[in-house]
Amino acid sequence: MAVKITHLANGQQVRFANADGARRYAEIIGGGVDKWHFTVVPSDTGGAQPAVAAVVNVPVWRMTAR
Repeated sequence: MAVKITHLANGQQVRFANADGARRYAEIIGGGVDKWHFTVVPSDTGGAQPAVAAVVNVPVWRMTAR
């Protein structure tokens, strides 16, 4: 089931294919789970196949010193 998270301070919204990915993003990149509101997103396909194209791929930034 897809999950959408919304940042409580700035309103940023990110959609994920599952709750584990959303929780991991919020914890590692988003500053903590307590700063996000989690919402389950119903499938638009009527149960035929999961809507993979609607999932946002979150970029990973390199944390290297230059």
